[in-house]
Amino acid sequence: MKTKLTHLCLFTLTAVVFSGCTSTYELTSPVPAQTRLKADGSAYVALPEDGHFEKIPYPGSGRKTALAVSEAFSRHLKKVEVAPEVSSYDRSLEKAKNGSFDYLVIPTILHWEDRATEWSGRPDRIQIELRTVDVSTTDTLAVESIKGTSKWLTFGGDVPEDLLKDPINSYVDSLFTNTPAKTHP
Repeated sequence: MKTKLTHLCLFTLTAVVFSGCTSTYELTSPVPAQTRLKADGSAYVALPEDGHFEKIPYPGSGRKTALAVSEAFSRHLKKVEVAPEVSSYDRSLEKAKNGSFDYLVIPTILHWEDRATEWSGRPDRIQIELRTVDVSTTDTLAVESIKGTSKWLTFGGDVPEDLLKDPINSYVDSLFTNTPAKTHP
């Protein structure tokens, strides 16, 4: 009986530890893609304003987000460029038209929270929105909201931008295939 209880406790502890070893993502499409993007196309990625949590700003988070988006689109398109500065929608659209880009991608940071997870147990969190616009028609082709939460079992060094790559890649892949974006456990 004591051995069974010991095994049960060990199994439960192991399950709890490993469940804290994975970041989770939630992707929702308020405007699902109606058409697949052209692989021979090009995209201009707008630079979002830096994220913040309550009154804490996170300088550079906008550039990190734009670069993650650019890298994901670069896997599919022949040309991708990141805006050098934060601009309005109209100015970004104008720059995309003047640069003869097919798509304007507008990332927006809705939430950016960096926590000392290793000692507080509170995970890092992000939420971004990606809007993809056809430059020639100005039609919105797709909108995706991505939420990410870091694992709570960490030994330091984790940062919110670590939560960007996997869900952004999954979403962008879905724009070029018939496979929907995956929510990661």
